[in-house]
Amino acid sequence: MNKNCCSKTWCQIYGSLQQIRNCRLLTCIIFTILLFSHNGLYSQKFLTDTIYIDFKGDTILSAGQVCIKGVIDNRDEIPNFVMYRTKKKFLILPVDQEILTIKPVSEAIQNGFRTNDNCSLSYTIHINKLEIEKREGRFSSSTFLVADIPVFKHKSDSSHYLGTLYYDHLYHPLHKKELFPESAQNLLYNWHATFKTDLIRLNTLQDNSDKELPPNLIIAPDDKPLYLQIRTGVFAGRNWYGLQGEIFFSRPEISNRYKTTSGIVRYQNNSDYESISIGRNSEHFTFRKNDNLSLDIDLNILLGFLKWKDVKMHNPTLYQIINAEVSSIQSIILDRKNKQGFTFRAGTIEALAYVYDKKLQFNAGGFLEIGYKF
Repeated sequence: MNKNCCSKTWCQIYGSLQQIRNCRLLTCIIFTILLFSHNGLYSQKFLTDTIYIDFKGDTILSAGQVCIKGVIDNRDEIPNFVMYRTKKKFLILPVDQEILTIKPVSEAIQNGFRTNDNCSLSYTIHINKLEIEKREGRFSSSTFLVADIPVFKHKSDSSHYLGTLYYDHLYHPLHKKELFPESAQNLLYNWHATFKTDLIRLNTLQDNSDKELPPNLIIAPDDKPLYLQIRTGVFAGRNWYGLQGEIFFSRPEISNRYKTTSGIVRYQNNSDYESISIGRNSEHFTFRKNDNLSLDIDLNILLGFLKWKDVKMHNPTLYQIINAEVSSIQSIILDRKNKQGFTFRAGTIEALAYVYDKKLQFNAGGFLEIGYKF
């Protein structure tokens, strides 16, 4: 038999088998793509993208003495909206969910008040903002009902703006295994009782001006529902100094204690290296002392990149161009309550830095910062 012929036959067979193999591989790839595409489409289509919860207004506290002429929803969202959130499917696929109430929010808010049009004294409630927020911090997370509700008083033929009720209503779960829909319903119910209490206090004030205003009522019509704060600071200690920039949004202050989260960029110059670090969701715990002065404690976790000053001496590996850091700043802040303008901050800073295969490095020093609240 001709060897060339055998070789040619085997080459043809091998080529055919290779084509079949390539075809099978291509088929597997296409099938895999279609499978994952199908899962993605399936998750978007069939996973519960909309969750309906029952917003039942508080019925325990009697507010029959307060007459509501109307509740006007000024939000851009649909009348039933209370929250957007993202949920992971199969731990990796993000799916957006919209949380809606069964009936419009305005109807639930009005529940429990008098609605007689013949009332000599009545109120109109505007909903400029009302939603549930999940605030993630580096060390803790919390759930709030955030609302901005202007209140107008009607007496005889006159109408008068009383102020805006601002809420950052913190929710504490009733039990550990509480599911989200249950938590959302409980939060709305709990907030509604507080809201009714505030309107009852406002109504009492119309006959007795000696009564105190609700603490979360801000009267000035030019107060902003959200402030942008930008701060720049310097710090220094033994063989250590740096600069820091910080930006965050803050709500109107309605309590003497509150928490905010911010983003931080920090430059540091140590004896061995320089670094640029970034921190997300850094937490500020602020205690208001008076209308101009606050005490503040912040907690930060930062991740940064290093530049070694003496590469030959340290001979850093790939892992040693990254550092992790935990830091805290305790300070006094000159900041006018619910007013735009400059802010000043002074205090002390501590930082504990870790670089792979190196000793922990602790630094401490003084801290000065200037900022502006827009």
